Amino acid sequence: MPEDVKAGPLPVAAGQTRCGGVLGSVTALAGLVDGASAGVLLNVDGEVEVLPGLADHDLLTATSPVLDVARSEVAAGYVHRTFLWPLGGPHAPDGYLRVTVLASPADAPTWVCGLVLLSPPGDLRRLTPRELEVLGLVVDGRSNWQISRTLVVAERTVAAHVEHILDKLDAPTRTAAAVRADRTGLYVPDQRALAEPAGRRRVARGEAG
Repeated sequence: MPEDVKAGPLPVAAGQTRCGGVLGSVTALAGLVDGASAGVLLNVDGEVEVLPGLADHDLLTATSPVLDVARSEVAAGYVHRTFLWPLGGPHAPDGYLRVTVLASPADAPTWVCGLVLLSPPGDLRRLTPRELEVLGLVVDGRSNWQISRTLVVAERTVAAHVEHILDKLDAPTRTAAAVRADRTGLYVPDQRALAEPAGRRRVARGEAG
């Protein structure tokens, strides 16, 4: 066998060894998310490691925009956040996956900063992909006029979507709808805004939720 093959452990094996040290607490956290099928540890160096027993996924690669959002939530100090991610494009032609972000356990090594899991979307309250997109912008604190500019539609069209959202969420106001959406995981991050500074995105969402 060539010497370069025997020079050291494979990267996957090294990752599994590091994960092994926090397997107990991480497994306990992952078990809190029903139907979790894929998951990674977020490392402070920006890398990720697949959780033992769960699958890898294209949405969980180190450069994925999903993990950009997850890192932003962890950096903001949240212990638990959940949001929806559209598959196949912003209008979700292939449906959604639920993304759950958990802060690292207290007994985790210092190189671990969080945990990200993918699971089925759950009850979407009969909201259409467009309504979920509008609702995400409402959660971000956008006005109807701002949403109309973002989506390039008439403001009255946005107002109609908001009315449908309030009805489906049984919410008396748009603020109540935003809070319910954020707390129940119906938030869809605006992928157009991911290039903005994380703090700017968090301020709007924090005011809504």
